[in-house]
Amino acid sequence: MRGHAFSASPGELPSVVADQLRREIVEGLIAPGERINVRQLGHKLNVSAIPIREALRLLEAEGMIESIPNVGAIVSRVSLVELEAVYDLRRLIEPTIARRSVENMSDDHRATLRKTLDELEAVERGTEDMATFISTHRRFHWELLAPGATPLVEDTIRRLWQISERYVALTRRTGLPVADTQHEEMVELCARHDGDGLADLLAYHLHLAADTVTALFGEDPYALESVSA
Repeated sequence: MRGHAFSASPGELPSVVADQLRREIVEGLIAPGERINVRQLGHKLNVSAIPIREALRLLEAEGMIESIPNVGAIVSRVSLVELEAVYDLRRLIEPTIARRSVENMSDDHRATLRKTLDELEAVERGTEDMATFISTHRRFHWELLAPGATPLVEDTIRRLWQISERYVALTRRTGLPVADTQHEEMVELCARHDGDGLADLLAYHLHLAADTVTALFGEDPYALESVSA
């Protein structure tokens, strides 16, 4: 059965298709190393091959897709090498922005941050839906950083998040927490205007997230390549 057509203009279709594929890759619905069959995908999404190929080029530029001669497009394999590289960059950038964010944070923004944490905790208690968890988790972390971020910083961080969310999804499926209890402490540090404390805790939070995945899949730096998320 053919899927429902996207409500998008022809010029918007590649981005819409890329968004759909990105979500499925992050959630593990399309496994690392799996080949993307353009014909089957077109039938599923009810779109032609042209926007699908353009979407695949967008995802290849993000590192989500690899083009292999005589094979076609496959979902990029994940590895602990990539994991450490991404989290290393995040640890360099995000704590500094978090410290500045606390300095610039208004009372209204602190209230928004608290509300977003409440929503995240409700999602964690009430749903198994990975997409809902990831989007809410992303919003919470962005509210922590937004008052201290420039547009270029935002673009950079969101690019890193697109990659690291695949690892967050892998970790969540194990049932092992990735420092969920630290989110509450982050909000309290913002309320106390403790930028240094937030920077230190966020650096540890990111370190723990990376270490959790490493512990799950062992010391082989390419251990995740055979794991279907």
